[in-house]
Amino acid sequence: MSRPTNVPLAPRLPAGLATPALLRQLAAIAEKYDGSIKISGNTILILGLNPENRAQALAELGGNSQSLSAKAVRGVAVCAGKPHCPRAVQDSTALGLALDNKFYGTELPGKLRMGVSGCPNCCAESFVKDIGLYGVAHGYTLVVGGNSGRQAQPGRIVAQKIPPEAVLPCVNKILDYYRTYGHAGERLGQTVSRLGFEDFAAYIGVD
Repeated sequence: MSRPTNVPLAPRLPAGLATPALLRQLAAIAEKYDGSIKISGNTILILGLNPENRAQALAELGGNSQSLSAKAVRGVAVCAGKPHCPRAVQDSTALGLALDNKFYGTELPGKLRMGVSGCPNCCAESFVKDIGLYGVAHGYTLVVGGNSGRQAQPGRIVAQKIPPEAVLPCVNKILDYYRTYGHAGERLGQTVSRLGFEDFAAYIGVD
């Protein structure tokens, strides 16, 4: 297989947050190396870099980039949430950052995407993430098994009214289940479907 002549650079942006200084730096790097900028979800890509320039650009960013192909937990997608959005009933940014900081890069049988929304409008597309959460008046609703890829399917509601402080332990159980029973390259929803929802629910301790 021939080596690609142009490779993207995806700076790591936990919960999709970036300072004005970082945005200026990314713009300067794109101009310096004749690249272009593409915004995709919670990710900013610098496109059109040759491998040598990508390596130099990455060094200028302190080596802080995210993989676009790893079989691991990817960056968590997060909506603006409370107090920034008038519809939000939960602080999705705080929870999304906590999830990203704890689980980002965790190696798994396949890639895993999470989305945290501050209300049932699900602006972070919680129902088509492997693990999705959306805020309600008394906590979060947990959705598992979504996928927006070639085998698209909506996730299934697993639990409701989860207190914010209980979310990380619950996600940890889900990842442990996936690591234990998932086949190589299999998405979480496929693992749950293969073994049965009742088996999954019993493992993570929900009704």
